[in-house]
Amino acid sequence: MVKKLLYLIICSIFSGEIFLEAGQSGIAVKYPYDKRIKNDKAVVFTEDFEEATLNDVAIRWNEVVNLEGMSLESDVPSVSAGTQSLQMTSIIGQNTGGHLYKRLNGYDTLYARFYVKFVPTCHTVHHFVWLGGHNPPTNWPWPRAGTRPVGNERFSTGIEPFTRDGWHWDFYTYWMHMRTNPGTKYWGNYFNPEPPASITRGEWICVEFMIKCNDPVTSYNGEQAFWVNGELKQHLGEGFPNGYWVWDHFHPDPDSAPFEGFQWRTVEELVVNYFWLEFYMTDGPNGQIDSVLFDDIVIATEYIGPIEPKIEEDKDLHVTGCKLQVYPNICRCTMHRAITISYQLPDLSKSVEFNVPTVSLKIYDLTGQLVKTLFDSELSTLNSQLSVAWDGRDSKGKEVTSGIYFCQLKAEEFIKTKRCIILK
Repeated sequence: MVKKLLYLIICSIFSGEIFLEAGQSGIAVKYPYDKRIKNDKAVVFTEDFEEATLNDVAIRWNEVVNLEGMSLESDVPSVSAGTQSLQMTSIIGQNTGGHLYKRLNGYDTLYARFYVKFVPTCHTVHHFVWLGGHNPPTNWPWPRAGTRPVGNERFSTGIEPFTRDGWHWDFYTYWMHMRTNPGTKYWGNYFNPEPPASITRGEWICVEFMIKCNDPVTSYNGEQAFWVNGELKQHLGEGFPNGYWVWDHFHPDPDSAPFEGFQWRTVEELVVNYFWLEFYMTDGPNGQIDSVLFDDIVIATEYIGPIEPKIEEDKDLHVTGCKLQVYPNICRCTMHRAITISYQLPDLSKSVEFNVPTVSLKIYDLTGQLVKTLFDSELSTLNSQLSVAWDGRDSKGKEVTSGIYFCQLKAEEFIKTKRCIILK
């Protein structure tokens, strides 16, 4: 089992996408900048907040709370094709934030991807974004907090920012076999991904999570998983991962028993049929103001993935001699080991079509964000064939996280891109 999981993880990283099964790639890869992604047969709902007014946004959702505390803002993810995001604002003593609730047709498996940015001063969030099922379906949220589902009427899982020991993501889950807290109350269960999925306030983050219903309904083969910026952070199902329970907290541990899986339901009529974009704030002194921005929501029956920035396209426009090589393309960067990037520039003296004053070599992450500029220089100052080492650090000298990165050599219209993988 361990070898199989390692194989799937390595295969998924090497192919450029993180996915649950070999051969499954993200929908977003087919639609650079999410353009026309709403037309994909697997997509059931999208929201990019490009409507003219808040009222135009509201009519696309079944229930809206505190519309007056929302605003359309010009702050958007760098890879977004749009110009607007939605900001929700809470003021303690006046409101508890706000929410948008969308009733969906019923699905056995559903993925939800969204971009989010917490303002740098944001305080502890009480509850956040949910997927779940109601039987019968409802046009409004009905969480029934503090009570355990019985299997035929509801289940839910939230992807939430937790602030104990620093900001990080975790699930907050209600289902028929959930555990109690020490006071024998049924509040949402936590799953403590290891390593923690950290959150940086003040930056746009791509978050995706999924629920797969158990089938048949007597089985425990239901699953849930979440990704951050395209990196799988936790996946739970029947037989994986190993771990142990302490009251309502599951702790992954390779030396413990396999996770039992999820029996989300006991009847086939109970399916995933709602998405709840919630910003629920309750703690703090009166007058405390907190805000969060959302953008580029996609809900689908298949893994979606981050917005595809389309930075891999090579352009040489028939000018030969431009080469780029990366070795090794899978690397554990250390003090004594780095990635060597070798390049050869085209002989531009023979091209009358272009005047290229500068040449750059830059590192980008999977979301299209610039990680580090290795050089950006006048062409005349560079040797035509050279190599540069990248130590796996960003422009601030901080070690980058495990994942896929792109090395891009660019001389105006001349572009060569190679991918590499950093492992920790």
